[in-house]
Amino acid sequence: MNHPNWSMGAKITIDSASMMNKGLEVIEAHWLFSLPYEDISVILHRESIIHSMVEFHDTSIMAQLGTPDMKVPIQYALTYPDRLPIVSGKRLNLAEVGRLHFTEMDFDRFRCLKFAYEAGRAGGTMPAVMNAANEAAVAAFLDDRITFLQIEDLIDRALENHSIIENPDLETIQEVDKETRRYVKSLL
Repeated sequence: MNHPNWSMGAKITIDSASMMNKGLEVIEAHWLFSLPYEDISVILHRESIIHSMVEFHDTSIMAQLGTPDMKVPIQYALTYPDRLPIVSGKRLNLAEVGRLHFTEMDFDRFRCLKFAYEAGRAGGTMPAVMNAANEAAVAAFLDDRITFLQIEDLIDRALENHSIIENPDLETIQEVDKETRRYVKSLL
């Protein structure tokens, strides 16, 4: 529960450790920007300074850098397209940071990120199943009923157990969510 760069709630801290938060962001990027999953990549950046990058057709990359603090993105989301000053915000000092490090993602180590790509590509109700299974599994972990690595196992079993429903309506998604949570609880 002690993230090296961020102060977050319990669930988000666990999702960060399992990389499920990045998996959910991959699915969001797919829908928000109409990008195929093959064009969305995740790299490990331990300093949490670069929050996003976009590569253009000419291969140049633009990145959004800032201190590990959600005040700026939340404020920007609320005030878009304006940018307001944040009086209490710490300024990013790149000389103080010194270096930025990047590592390819290990999908064997971070299975939740792999699940997100697979569920997103499968479509239909699979992303809802993945999310519901993750929420139920993380809750069980926080209640000391399972180990950290069992979170992945429960999500995997829920995804394997589910038969995809294509083009679900909201009512179907809500029912699949409830069924998945019941299924995960039955495995505990």
